[in-house]
Amino acid sequence: MVASLFICRAGVTRYIYLVLGLVLVLWASILALVSPQLKTLPPFVRSWKEEDHSAVLSQLGIASQVYLISLPWRQDRRQQMEHLRASKEINWTVVDALDPSNIAISYIFKRIVSQRSLRPSKGHRDDSGPVFHWPADINALAASTEYLEPSGSDLWTSSDAQNRRLTTSSSPSVSPRPNVTCANQDHSIPPFKPGLPDWMILTAPKISCWHSHVSAVRQFIDRGNATPEDVAVFLEDDIDMEKDIEIRMRHVWTSLPPGWDMVFLGHCWSNESFYSALPSPLVMSSLCDLPTRSHIHPSYSPRCTHAYALSLSGARRLLQHLRYPPFAYSRALDQAGRLRAFSVVPSVVIQRKVLSSDIFPGSGAGSAWREHLVDGVFGT
Repeated sequence: MVASLFICRAGVTRYIYLVLGLVLVLWASILALVSPQLKTLPPFVRSWKEEDHSAVLSQLGIASQVYLISLPWRQDRRQQMEHLRASKEINWTVVDALDPSNIAISYIFKRIVSQRSLRPSKGHRDDSGPVFHWPADINALAASTEYLEPSGSDLWTSSDAQNRRLTTSSSPSVSPRPNVTCANQDHSIPPFKPGLPDWMILTAPKISCWHSHVSAVRQFIDRGNATPEDVAVFLEDDIDMEKDIEIRMRHVWTSLPPGWDMVFLGHCWSNESFYSALPSPLVMSSLCDLPTRSHIHPSYSPRCTHAYALSLSGARRLLQHLRYPPFAYSRALDQAGRLRAFSVVPSVVIQRKVLSSDIFPGSGAGSAWREHLVDGVFGT
């Protein structure tokens, strides 16, 4: 009997060791599979996994900086964004948007009208009108980390320009809403005529929106401690986002090719799945599978700027396009079409459109484009 009991116990012991061995082999296999993929993440994403387990250094899974662009007097929107910030524990910088009634807007209108009266110094004409050449040093300056001196339309609202304006005229010689149209190509300006749709007319709120985004991008570029690996996310104040946006973004971020400039976290009025999704080198367990998982696609024709990310070099490249005088303030700032841009599909950040629109006053909550999230913070 004692011998039988000993044999039984020995069998149990061997069984336990066998199970433990299988567990160790499985765990080693998982580590071997996951570790190389973690290396593909940007340094500020994987640093919390490898170096400092006490703090997550990235925000929203990808960003070193987050900027919220908001009109100071829209406290209704700011209260809702504070709920979003607290829910997602985002440490963002609030950029006060320029009010459309600010006198600087009228002065910018004056400069736009003046600029459009000029022929491009270099270029030619085609059937759509005058065509210009972009500055040749854009790529070199984008790759650099040197300070970007104010240039082009930066100078339209500089302190020196404002002082000259105040000493030469008590008010700008441009009406509050001149008959100015938006460009439909880089330098193709359709003539104004009655009955044009609102999206083709350049208005004070659109100028304000452009100026405010440029100011936020400039803040990101001009930080004293900026590094080439930095990524910034820019948000407007009428948004909702997926509760699990960090997981989604860490997954799709591994698909981005080197040298990317811009990633739209949300878009409108475009089929951003037109191009095939980029393959992801990150293998995720089926236990972590996400409903309606997002993917990265090369951008097709994204509209709206309620949520996008910029690399530091991408921000520098974008700024140089936006401040080029023949282009500045003439088209939507997301339509330059000269950036290495990508789009997240489905969107992980959308416009809520539950409060009045600042871009289209009198239109209620804005345009008819609507999207839904899988599980948004506000349940949108």
